[in-house]
Amino acid sequence: MAPRSRAFRSGAAAWKNADMTTDLLRRLQAWTEGALSSAGTQVTVMEFVNTPVWFPGARQPAANGVGHGSQRLHLFPGDPGELPTLGVWLHDPATLHPPVTTPTLHQTGGALLSFVMNQRFNVVLDDHGERCLLTYDDLLSLRTLMLLRRVADGFVVEAMPPPDVSKLAAPLLAHCASEPSVRRAWLAVIHSAASTQAAVLLEATQADRHRDTLTRLLDPLLPPGVSMTVIESKDTFSADLREAIARHDPLHDATAKPGWMDRVKHRFAAPVVPVIRLDLRR
Repeated sequence: MAPRSRAFRSGAAAWKNADMTTDLLRRLQAWTEGALSSAGTQVTVMEFVNTPVWFPGARQPAANGVGHGSQRLHLFPGDPGELPTLGVWLHDPATLHPPVTTPTLHQTGGALLSFVMNQRFNVVLDDHGERCLLTYDDLLSLRTLMLLRRVADGFVVEAMPPPDVSKLAAPLLAHCASEPSVRRAWLAVIHSAASTQAAVLLEATQADRHRDTLTRLLDPLLPPGVSMTVIESKDTFSADLREAIARHDPLHDATAKPGWMDRVKHRFAAPVVPVIRLDLRR
Protein backbone atom coordinates (compact mmCIF):
# COMPACT_ATOMS: atom_id res chain seq x y z
CA MET A 1 0.00 0.00 0.00
CA ALA A 2 1.43 3.35 -1.03
CA PRO A 3 2.24 5.78 1.83
CA ARG A 4 -0.25 8.57 2.36
CA SER A 5 0.73 11.92 0.95
CA ARG A 6 1.59 14.86 3.20
CA ALA A 7 -1.49 16.69 1.90
CA PHE A 8 -3.69 13.73 2.85
CA ARG A 9 -2.20 13.56 6.35
CA SER A 10 -2.58 17.31 6.75
CA GLY A 11 -6.19 17.14 5.64
CA ALA A 12 -6.94 14.27 8.00
CA ALA A 13 -5.40 16.18 10.90
CA ALA A 14 -7.51 19.23 10.04
CA TRP A 15 -10.70 17.15 10.08
CA LYS A 16 -9.69 15.60 13.42
CA ASN A 17 -9.07 19.05 14.90
CA ALA A 18 -12.39 20.26 13.51
CA ASP A 19 -14.19 17.37 15.20
CA MET A 20 -12.45 18.16 18.51
CA THR A 21 -13.30 21.87 18.42
CA THR A 22 -16.91 21.13 17.45
CA ASP A 23 -17.18 18.80 20.44
CA LEU A 24 -15.69 21.50 22.67
CA LEU A 25 -18.14 24.10 21.35
CA ARG A 26 -21.09 21.78 22.02
CA ARG A 27 -19.90 21.07 25.56
CA LEU A 28 -19.56 24.81 26.20
CA GLN A 29 -23.11 25.25 24.93
CA ALA A 30 -24.28 22.54 27.33
CA TRP A 31 -22.42 24.30 30.16
CA THR A 32 -24.22 27.60 29.47
CA GLU A 33 -27.51 25.68 29.70
CA GLY A 34 -26.55 24.02 33.01
CA ALA A 35 -26.52 20.60 31.35
CA LEU A 36 -22.88 19.70 32.02
CA SER A 37 -21.71 17.80 35.10
CA SER A 38 -19.20 19.26 37.54
CA ALA A 39 -16.48 16.90 36.31
CA GLY A 40 -17.36 17.64 32.70
CA THR A 41 -17.25 21.37 33.41
CA GLN A 42 -13.72 21.16 34.84
CA VAL A 43 -12.45 19.25 31.81
CA THR A 44 -14.23 21.55 29.35
CA VAL A 45 -12.99 24.77 30.98
CA MET A 46 -9.34 23.73 30.94
CA GLU A 47 -9.66 22.44 27.39
CA PHE A 48 -11.06 25.79 26.30
CA VAL A 49 -8.31 27.62 28.19
CA ASN A 50 -5.66 25.78 26.16
CA THR A 51 -7.47 25.84 22.80
CA PRO A 52 -6.13 28.18 20.06
CA VAL A 53 -8.60 30.90 19.12
CA TRP A 54 -8.64 33.73 16.58
CA PHE A 55 -10.59 36.98 16.86
CA PRO A 56 -10.66 40.42 15.17
CA GLY A 57 -8.09 42.76 16.62
CA ALA A 58 -4.71 44.33 16.18
CA ARG A 59 -1.49 44.79 18.09
CA GLN A 60 -0.59 48.35 18.97
CA PRO A 61 3.03 49.35 19.57
CA ALA A 62 4.02 50.82 22.90
CA ALA A 63 4.13 54.58 23.23
CA ASN A 64 7.54 55.94 22.16
CA GLY A 65 8.55 52.39 21.31
CA VAL A 66 9.32 51.65 24.97
CA GLY A 67 7.93 48.62 26.78
CA HIS A 68 5.32 46.16 25.62
CA GLY A 69 2.61 47.05 23.18
CA SER A 70 -1.09 46.39 23.68
CA GLN A 71 -3.77 44.45 21.88
CA ARG A 72 -7.03 46.02 20.79
CA LEU A 73 -10.19 44.06 20.12
CA HIS A 74 -12.43 44.89 17.19
CA LEU A 75 -15.90 44.54 18.70
CA PHE A 76 -19.24 44.50 16.91
CA PRO A 77 -21.44 47.16 18.56
CA GLY A 78 -24.58 45.97 20.29
CA ASP A 79 -28.03 47.48 20.29
CA PRO A 80 -28.67 50.38 22.71
CA GLY A 81 -28.26 49.12 26.25
CA GLU A 82 -26.55 45.90 25.14
CA LEU A 83 -22.89 44.91 25.28
CA PRO A 84 -20.79 44.68 22.12
CA THR A 85 -19.89 41.26 20.73
CA LEU A 86 -16.57 39.70 19.78
CA GLY A 87 -16.58 37.02 17.11
CA VAL A 88 -14.13 34.22 17.97
CA TRP A 89 -13.10 31.41 15.65
CA LEU A 90 -11.97 28.00 16.89
CA HIS A 91 -10.02 27.56 13.65
CA ASP A 92 -7.77 29.78 11.54
CA PRO A 93 -10.12 32.12 9.63
CA ALA A 94 -7.51 32.46 6.89
CA THR A 95 -8.34 28.87 5.85
CA LEU A 96 -12.02 29.65 5.26
CA HIS A 97 -13.48 29.94 1.77
CA PRO A 98 -13.40 32.81 1.15
CA PRO A 99 -10.72 33.57 3.74
CA VAL A 100 -11.16 36.26 6.37
CA THR A 101 -8.84 39.13 5.49
CA THR A 102 -9.48 41.48 8.43
CA PRO A 103 -6.67 41.70 11.02
CA THR A 104 -6.95 38.97 13.64
CA LEU A 105 -5.20 38.09 16.86
CA HIS A 106 -4.15 34.48 17.53
CA GLN A 107 -4.36 33.57 21.21
CA THR A 108 -5.61 30.83 23.51
CA GLY A 109 -8.97 30.71 25.23
CA GLY A 110 -7.24 31.50 28.51
CA ALA A 111 -5.63 34.64 27.07
CA LEU A 112 -9.00 35.69 25.65
CA LEU A 113 -10.50 35.53 29.16
CA SER A 114 -7.96 38.08 30.38
CA PHE A 115 -9.60 40.77 28.22
CA VAL A 116 -12.77 40.70 30.36
CA MET A 117 -10.84 42.47 33.12
CA ASN A 118 -10.59 45.57 30.92
CA GLN A 119 -13.68 45.46 28.70
CA ARG A 120 -17.25 44.22 28.95
CA PHE A 121 -18.38 42.21 25.92
CA ASN A 122 -20.10 39.02 24.83
CA VAL A 123 -18.47 36.36 22.65
CA VAL A 124 -19.85 34.28 19.79
CA LEU A 125 -17.71 31.18 19.24
CA ASP A 126 -17.67 29.89 15.68
CA ASP A 127 -16.56 26.48 14.48
CA HIS A 128 -17.19 26.12 10.74
CA GLY A 129 -20.58 27.81 11.01
CA GLU A 130 -21.69 26.20 14.27
CA ARG A 131 -21.94 28.86 16.95
CA CYS A 132 -22.22 29.28 20.72
CA LEU A 133 -22.96 32.50 22.62
CA LEU A 134 -20.93 33.20 25.75
CA THR A 135 -22.29 36.18 27.65
CA TYR A 136 -20.04 38.48 29.63
CA ASP A 137 -21.13 36.74 32.83
CA ASP A 138 -20.26 33.38 31.22
CA LEU A 139 -16.77 34.71 30.44
CA LEU A 140 -16.30 35.88 34.02
CA SER A 141 -17.42 32.46 35.29
CA LEU A 142 -15.00 30.68 32.94
CA ARG A 143 -12.16 32.90 34.16
CA THR A 144 -13.07 32.18 37.79
CA LEU A 145 -13.15 28.42 37.14
CA MET A 146 -9.80 28.64 35.34
CA LEU A 147 -8.16 30.47 38.25
CA LEU A 148 -9.70 28.19 40.88
CA ARG A 149 -8.24 25.21 39.03
CA ARG A 150 -4.81 26.86 38.97
CA VAL A 151 -4.98 27.54 42.70
CA ALA A 152 -6.01 23.91 43.30
CA ASP A 153 -3.02 22.79 41.21
CA GLY A 154 -0.67 24.74 43.47
CA PHE A 155 -0.03 27.79 41.32
CA VAL A 156 0.22 31.19 42.97
CA VAL A 157 -2.52 33.46 41.64
CA GLU A 158 -2.13 37.06 42.72
CA ALA A 159 -5.30 39.02 43.42
CA MET A 160 -5.76 42.29 41.57
CA PRO A 161 -6.50 45.45 43.58
CA PRO A 162 -10.18 45.60 44.57
CA PRO A 163 -12.21 47.86 42.28
CA ASP A 164 -14.09 51.00 43.24
CA VAL A 165 -17.84 50.31 43.12
CA SER A 166 -18.91 53.39 45.09
CA LYS A 167 -20.91 54.72 42.13
CA LEU A 168 -23.40 51.93 42.77
CA ALA A 169 -24.28 53.53 46.10
CA ALA A 170 -26.45 56.39 44.80
CA PRO A 171 -28.82 54.29 42.66
CA LEU A 172 -28.97 51.64 45.40
CA LEU A 173 -29.93 54.29 47.98
CA ALA A 174 -32.51 55.77 45.62
CA HIS A 175 -34.11 52.36 45.12
CA CYS A 176 -34.18 51.65 48.84
CA ALA A 177 -35.65 55.07 49.65
CA SER A 178 -38.51 54.44 47.21
CA GLU A 179 -39.25 50.97 48.59
CA PRO A 180 -40.65 50.87 52.15
CA SER A 181 -40.25 47.07 52.13
CA VAL A 182 -36.45 47.48 52.25
CA ARG A 183 -35.47 47.80 55.90
CA ARG A 184 -31.69 47.72 55.54
CA ALA A 185 -29.19 47.32 52.70
CA TRP A 186 -25.43 46.89 52.57
CA LEU A 187 -23.02 47.34 49.67
CA ALA A 188 -19.70 45.47 49.72
CA VAL A 189 -17.02 44.00 47.49
CA ILE A 190 -16.32 40.26 47.73
CA HIS A 191 -12.76 39.90 46.49
CA SER A 192 -10.44 36.98 45.84
CA ALA A 193 -7.65 36.02 43.46
CA ALA A 194 -10.22 34.27 41.23
CA SER A 195 -13.17 36.67 41.16
CA THR A 196 -14.65 39.95 42.32
CA GLN A 197 -18.30 40.61 43.05
CA ALA A 198 -20.22 43.70 44.00
CA ALA A 199 -22.55 42.37 46.69
CA VAL A 200 -25.79 43.88 47.93
CA LEU A 201 -27.14 42.40 51.15
CA LEU A 202 -30.85 43.08 51.60
CA GLU A 203 -33.10 42.90 54.61
CA ALA A 204 -36.45 43.20 52.88
CA THR A 205 -39.71 41.55 51.98
CA GLN A 206 -40.24 40.46 48.37
CA ALA A 207 -36.50 39.98 48.04
CA ASP A 208 -36.76 38.27 44.64
CA ARG A 209 -38.41 41.32 43.12
CA HIS A 210 -35.72 43.57 44.54
CA ARG A 211 -33.01 41.20 43.31
CA ASP A 212 -34.22 41.40 39.71
CA THR A 213 -34.67 45.17 39.84
CA LEU A 214 -31.29 45.86 41.41
CA THR A 215 -29.50 43.56 38.99
CA ARG A 216 -30.97 45.45 36.03
CA LEU A 217 -30.24 48.81 37.71
CA LEU A 218 -26.67 48.22 38.87
CA ASP A 219 -25.22 45.75 36.38
CA PRO A 220 -24.54 48.40 33.68
CA LEU A 221 -22.53 50.41 36.24
CA LEU A 222 -20.14 47.61 37.17
CA PRO A 223 -16.44 48.01 36.33
CA PRO A 224 -14.96 45.44 33.93
CA GLY A 225 -14.12 42.16 35.63
CA VAL A 226 -16.78 42.55 38.33
CA SER A 227 -20.01 40.57 38.58
CA MET A 228 -23.13 41.35 40.57
CA THR A 229 -24.79 39.41 43.38
CA VAL A 230 -27.77 40.28 45.57
CA ILE A 231 -27.97 38.35 48.84
CA GLU A 232 -31.10 38.11 50.96
CA SER A 233 -30.60 38.37 54.70
CA LYS A 234 -32.30 34.99 55.15
CA ASP A 235 -30.21 33.12 52.55
CA THR A 236 -28.78 30.01 54.20
CA PHE A 237 -26.19 29.05 51.57
CA SER A 238 -24.25 32.30 52.09
CA ALA A 239 -24.37 32.58 55.87
CA ASP A 240 -20.65 33.33 56.26
CA LEU A 241 -20.75 36.10 53.65
CA ARG A 242 -23.91 37.56 55.17
CA GLU A 243 -22.29 37.74 58.57
CA ALA A 244 -19.07 39.27 57.18
CA ILE A 245 -20.99 41.99 55.34
CA ALA A 246 -23.42 42.68 58.19
CA ARG A 247 -20.52 43.47 60.54
CA HIS A 248 -20.22 46.77 58.68
CA ASP A 249 -22.62 49.69 58.82
CA PRO A 250 -25.53 49.42 56.36
CA LEU A 251 -25.67 51.85 53.48
CA HIS A 252 -29.43 52.19 54.00
CA ASP A 253 -31.17 51.76 57.34
CA ALA A 254 -34.86 52.60 57.55
CA THR A 255 -34.95 51.48 61.18
CA ALA A 256 -32.52 54.14 62.38
CA LYS A 257 -33.38 57.70 63.35
CA PRO A 258 -30.23 59.70 62.58
CA GLY A 259 -29.59 63.17 63.94
CA TRP A 260 -28.91 66.18 61.75
CA MET A 261 -25.15 65.59 61.73
CA ASP A 262 -25.67 62.01 60.56
CA ARG A 263 -27.99 63.21 57.80
CA VAL A 264 -25.46 65.77 56.57
CA LYS A 265 -22.67 63.21 56.63
CA HIS A 266 -24.83 60.66 54.84
CA ARG A 267 -25.73 63.17 52.14
CA PHE A 268 -22.32 64.63 51.35
CA ALA A 269 -19.70 62.10 52.43
CA ALA A 270 -18.47 59.55 49.90
CA PRO A 271 -19.74 56.08 50.84
CA VAL A 272 -17.21 53.66 52.29
CA VAL A 273 -17.63 50.28 50.60
CA PRO A 274 -16.09 47.47 52.68
CA VAL A 275 -14.01 44.78 50.97
CA ILE A 276 -14.54 41.16 52.07
CA ARG A 277 -11.39 39.27 51.13
CA LEU A 278 -11.55 35.51 50.52
CA ASP A 279 -8.48 33.31 50.88
CA LEU A 280 -8.72 30.52 48.29
CA ARG A 281 -5.83 28.59 49.79
CA ARG A 282 -7.88 27.46 52.78
